[in-house]
Amino acid sequence: MFDLLQTLIAVYETGQFTMAADELKVSQSTVSSRIAQLERLVDAPLFDRHAKSDVTPTEAGRLLYESAVDICGSWRDVRDAIARNQSAHEPFTMLFSHTTAGVLLPRALATVADRLDRFDVSAHAQNSDTILEQVGLKSAQLGVVEKPIINDSVNRVTLCEDQLVLAGDPEGVWMMREHGSGVRYYTDLYCKSVGLVPGQVVEVSSNAAIAASLAGGVGQSVISKACVPHGVAIRDLGPEFTRRFYALVPRSGLTRAQHELVDQVVDALRR
Repeated sequence: MFDLLQTLIAVYETGQFTMAADELKVSQSTVSSRIAQLERLVDAPLFDRHAKSDVTPTEAGRLLYESAVDICGSWRDVRDAIARNQSAHEPFTMLFSHTTAGVLLPRALATVADRLDRFDVSAHAQNSDTILEQVGLKSAQLGVVEKPIINDSVNRVTLCEDQLVLAGDPEGVWMMREHGSGVRYYTDLYCKSVGLVPGQVVEVSSNAAIAASLAGGVGQSVISKACVPHGVAIRDLGPEFTRRFYALVPRSGLTRAQHELVDQVVDALRR
């Protein structure tokens, strides 16, 4: 029964049988079979099928999803209690976009430092779009990003503000982050807003590398004011480039202990 309910949750949150199969690491036919079995058990259709493999839940599907999340959550809590009795460590993976890693990661690490007896903690820097995907697939318990992205598999929490500026040599080469990063999103927005088509562009996949280049007098870049090296000239971009950082949390799949630690980290990052 847990396999059936977990399959329902995956289909509900991804909106596709194919993506649910990828998340659960089973075949699409297995997902279809499990949903069909559930529909026979409740004697009602759970999803409406559409073109391109998309599905939307019926009213019965929504009701069963809410119950399934509670049931599976209770089951994880029981397993969590057993694991505690056996002194097992739970995973706790945090993913930070490159800017938020430089600004917020120290606060997060300070929060989890006294919980290492209970959790195997890891932290990685990735671009915002990748973080959304990984948190949605429950490969991480917490993501911190720098643009307002969301999908049906995650909850988003607003954290704090961050001011973007244009830093460096006004005549220098443009250093831009890769597509999918939060800073690139705002860099493209800035260029569009002023009608600018940069002539010379170097794509750099690290905020730290961009900051080091600026410190060495090379190039210009849109970057978080908090990351600008000392002595580098900056130009204000206006209030519309005051953005917010966001926490992304899986809608389901966390144990009670993981939920509690997520809440503690989020509270710390809001300050």
